[in-house]
Amino acid sequence: MVLQKENILIVDDNYDMLELLHRNLKSLNFHTYKASSVTEAYNVLQFTPVDLLITDLQMPGGNGLELLEYVKEHFPQMPSLVITGFPSVDTALKATKLGAQDYLTKPFTAEEFKKAVFNSLKKNNNSHPTEKKMSSKADSYAGMAGRSKKFIELVDIIERVKDNKATVLINGESGTGKELVARAIHYKGSFAANPFIAVNCGAIPENLIESELFGHVKGAFSGAVETRKGLFEAAEGGTIFLDEIGTVPFTVQTRLLRVLQEKEIRKIGAQQSQKINVRIISATNSDLQQMVREKQFREDLYYRLNVVTIETAPLRERKEDIPLLISTFLKKYGAEYGKPSMDITEEALQVLQSYNWPGNVRELENVVQRMIIMADNNIELRHIPSVITTPEQYSFSKVNMLLSLREAEKAHILKVLAAVGNNKTKAAEILQIDRKTLRSKLL
Repeated sequence: MVLQKENILIVDDNYDMLELLHRNLKSLNFHTYKASSVTEAYNVLQFTPVDLLITDLQMPGGNGLELLEYVKEHFPQMPSLVITGFPSVDTALKATKLGAQDYLTKPFTAEEFKKAVFNSLKKNNNSHPTEKKMSSKADSYAGMAGRSKKFIELVDIIERVKDNKATVLINGESGTGKELVARAIHYKGSFAANPFIAVNCGAIPENLIESELFGHVKGAFSGAVETRKGLFEAAEGGTIFLDEIGTVPFTVQTRLLRVLQEKEIRKIGAQQSQKINVRIISATNSDLQQMVREKQFREDLYYRLNVVTIETAPLRERKEDIPLLISTFLKKYGAEYGKPSMDITEEALQVLQSYNWPGNVRELENVVQRMIIMADNNIELRHIPSVITTPEQYSFSKVNMLLSLREAEKAHILKVLAAVGNNKTKAAEILQIDRKTLRSKLL
């Protein structure tokens, strides 16, 4: 997927509608920011370049007409699209007067929505939006490596959000590099000189997490012998990264919601709150939407954390990046272990590229590190852990993916080669094929 060049802000207090519009725009390859209130929309617009505003009209804490008036005053060139479940001639006229390019009445079809979006952008740009070219085919970015479409799309999104304070939620399986993405957003952006505080929420005991995040005053509880800053205060001016956000207790979720809404914190035991200037990036490998449905995670907090969504792809979906990642890790750990000229054979590389990597990039990095330790010169088939070379791992991975007949055949050939020390003549005899056929089946 190649993203369109435009950034679109969606504002609606109905979370289901917000999610529906987001999915529709995502299917059209647009990058979106989400806000569930007018106040949140103001915060996004203050720090974020937006090319189109899509807003509901009737919302608590300020209505869409007020937002349109604000945009007309501060961003007169920005087109806007109004969606409403309570249409009237009066509001339609007011919205048009305030610069709305189109006016959709709920419910509407996906095709009607698509037409309205492109028409609104066309009126502003005098042309249909054009796709943003892949900004770079660079092999590395902020400590990450890849050249696949998914990797370049990830880099594109980071480039869009790095210089603003929009709240970001990073979704992805364990081991896909969510913290690396958070660090890239921070250190590639305009706040790089300010603190980056990483917090593993799942590693902090439940009875300590409030104190760790928000701080406490002297005497607030037994053992509070002095006033202490919390991690939010320590991140002032920079970024706080809340990893494993799905593990945060409900009581703390309520306090986090206030931080996002009011941009302020209150130390435990304090009488007054204090304003903070912190960008919040959170990450999870849990299904937060499912947790919301099961009443395990606050719905309002989920949508406030999810202004921008970033998905980190599992390694099995970007296998073309595996050779480059292996090369990167060989250089890194080869130098560390005094083996700077370490390389890998083609057969070994093919085995590693065929594996589905349930532990993702973290697992690959650990395996490469182990192989460097075990090898003297080049990494060969015999240095690959048996858990990777067994046919069962190829056919029935932890992610429940099945291989094609060709892949299963290749996996078996590689296992035989590993068993005979990469002796192709011996392997061909065991497989009852000639060496030429063996070579062709390994391609």
